[in-house]
Amino acid sequence: MIRKQLQKKLCLAIAGVSLFALMGTGCSKSKDTDNAAGNKSDKKVTLKMALWSEGDYKYLTETNKLAEAYKKVNPNVDIEIEHIAPKEYDNTMKIRNSASQLPDVFPIRQSNLTSYADVMVPLNDLKATENNQFAKDLSIKGNVLGIPQAVFNEFVFYKKSIFKEYNLQVPKTWDEFIKACETIKAGKKYIPLLIGAKDSWTDYPFNEYMPMLEAGDGDYYNKMAAKDEPFKKGEPFYTAYEKIQKLYDAKVCGDDPLGYGWDQARAMFVANKGAMMAAGGWYKDDYNQNGGKDDDLGVFLLPTRNSESDPFYTTAMTEMFWGIPKTSKNQKEAKEFVEWLFASDYYKDWQASQNVAPTVKGLKFENKFFGQAFDGIDVKYVTVFYNEDYNKIANAINFDVKGIGQQMISGKNLDDIMKDLNTKWTKARAK
Repeated sequence: MIRKQLQKKLCLAIAGVSLFALMGTGCSKSKDTDNAAGNKSDKKVTLKMALWSEGDYKYLTETNKLAEAYKKVNPNVDIEIEHIAPKEYDNTMKIRNSASQLPDVFPIRQSNLTSYADVMVPLNDLKATENNQFAKDLSIKGNVLGIPQAVFNEFVFYKKSIFKEYNLQVPKTWDEFIKACETIKAGKKYIPLLIGAKDSWTDYPFNEYMPMLEAGDGDYYNKMAAKDEPFKKGEPFYTAYEKIQKLYDAKVCGDDPLGYGWDQARAMFVANKGAMMAAGGWYKDDYNQNGGKDDDLGVFLLPTRNSESDPFYTTAMTEMFWGIPKTSKNQKEAKEFVEWLFASDYYKDWQASQNVAPTVKGLKFENKFFGQAFDGIDVKYVTVFYNEDYNKIANAINFDVKGIGQQMISGKNLDDIMKDLNTKWTKARAK
């Protein structure tokens, strides 16, 4: 099964603390890099790129300018990079796709891969594909539409000084996590868990990923597509949402968690007005860019298990699938660029700067900061992937787990939500 293959590969890539041990021979030396693009075109072209990540954009255009680095390899190619706000990216690309105006090279979110199945150039034969741990296993209709840039995990970032003030230890179970939140709340000095639920996406570590963690299966949503009532009591989805509701009912996300968004939440965290935030490893760079200091910052894995004797599941996500649209007039040059990018030392340094694990075979990262989250824990990885069957049903009923999180925070009855979902899901499957 694809999932089992991914599980094995992912465990090799990011097992335990060695998730981040920089070693291996996945990237060629500079003399090899010069030839990575193959037979380069003599014509002068401009490759247009677009991306949503603020951290990546800053690195590619300021910290270590990609255009200048590639000029040294292929002086005939200019690189133009456009940044599109994360909230606007998916819809912007959808509009540009309809108008046949996609950039020459751009990343696709994993959850959107199937919608690009017919418009992207197959990358099956690239060396960059062969050297990637996940590209082939995440093909759509037999074709590799994009090469995943990185693998990242989800964490809870916390202020060590606040935990010390309340004599708290890193929680190892779900009840311990809620208890820690309640202890901080009782002190009436800090918001225990900053969530910024005015922006619905911010609750994804809970409302999107916890059903998979409860099931111990990254394929869980896909398997739901074969069931008529996956939201009934006793199912992993329902059980996970009972846990989430317990957290929201504890009122530990501030007096009005729906009244502030992500930007406000991260500002409050840096200012020590909140004790914890749940986010992916990508947030570390965001935290530092906003003036946060590492000496008071800790990190742990979200403990969704019931007891310490239960397996400790945590999600791992492959993201930013770089591809080339068929509408590009510079497909040859775009392929040369992609070949170079994933074979270069530039890629290795880029991923190190973003605090994420690389996807190129043989490359690993060592990161002492994130390593603390894995100390003393036998982690079981859940690799996240959404297939076409699930996406069809989800799209048909506008299934938005993050929006459901907002409803739960607002006080809507969980049983009513689940009954409504079961009815809609069953009707969608029948069609």
